[in-house]
Amino acid sequence: MKHQIVLVGGQVLPLYIGIKEFKPDNIHFIVTKESVDRLSSLKPFLTNISFTESFCDPFDFISVKSICKSIVDKIGANDEVYFNITGGTKVMVLAVQALIHEQNLHGFYINQDDKLLEIPEYAVRELSCKIATSEFFELSGHNTYRFKSISDYSSEDFKASSRIMSFCIRDYRYKLIMGHLSRNFKDSNSPIPDSGNFTVGKKIDFSWTVDTIEIKEKNRSLHKFSSKIVNQLFFNSAWWELIVAQEINKWRKVKELHIQFELPFKTDSLHLKNEIDILINVGSKLIFVECKSGRVKQEDINKMKVVKDTYGGIISKSILVSFYMPAIGIIEKCKELGIDLFYLFDDKKEVNTIDRLPGALDQLVRKTSF
Repeated sequence: MKHQIVLVGGQVLPLYIGIKEFKPDNIHFIVTKESVDRLSSLKPFLTNISFTESFCDPFDFISVKSICKSIVDKIGANDEVYFNITGGTKVMVLAVQALIHEQNLHGFYINQDDKLLEIPEYAVRELSCKIATSEFFELSGHNTYRFKSISDYSSEDFKASSRIMSFCIRDYRYKLIMGHLSRNFKDSNSPIPDSGNFTVGKKIDFSWTVDTIEIKEKNRSLHKFSSKIVNQLFFNSAWWELIVAQEINKWRKVKELHIQFELPFKTDSLHLKNEIDILINVGSKLIFVECKSGRVKQEDINKMKVVKDTYGGIISKSILVSFYMPAIGIIEKCKELGIDLFYLFDDKKEVNTIDRLPGALDQLVRKTSF
């Protein structure tokens, strides 16, 4: 029989990872009055595992050690015992470490870099288990969501996105057109209709239908974008999300990639509580990606912090992928909140290319730790 004695703290995910990694038959949770409720989201995953809960004073070294020793003493001599010391207070961890050394037992600590520290050998090895996106969200108490995948988009959609990006970079008319749209639609209660046309500066003609956008000057066609979702791509800047997602999909660490990940209210599925532009699952953690092709606002950064903490916990990461370098104040706030930043243009000069994004993500996952 395999037994796992688990110190329960503020994070559930490292407890679940330890269970998936070692597949115990029995689990003995060491909890406090403050941490016991954390197990409510974990228990649905324990359908074929026996478990008990033992309360302790998290700051009483002798008491914690005594409780753990009494559990060990009741376990058969031929049974396998492992301690998960990733959670709990420092005093709880010290008490268990003392017991491990005194009785020649074994334990482990799970780090965020996909590695496990074995105790008392203090050897480091890679984790073998992988966590599905559905498991991450069930552990955080959120079971209802919807999203799109790369396969939901056509080659026409990607081609249109690429052409819109080129238009944005190389043609001054892009800002003129977007400025007109912002003044006449986005800053008012008037939604953009499925089709229409307008003229900017008396010579730039902009027209659109449900599947085509065309830009002309003096009746000469300059740009034409065709896609079944072209209005969404152009008017909602979804072209940038699609470009970013396409590049991230090339990253070797991606296990699951979700686009426009929507989380509705539990009591009202028609209205969204949160939306994540791109969600990356690397198997051991979630990376939340916010895509911005225009100005980045303070509320965008605040939202990123809330989303990461709510659905991913401290093990997750956030990255802002911006077309332009954000304002200095935004960059400072990103650093304060632990949000990484990747951008292409600084004062109209290209300082990065989108194909470098996977490398930036590699650095992001390497520098994380509990």
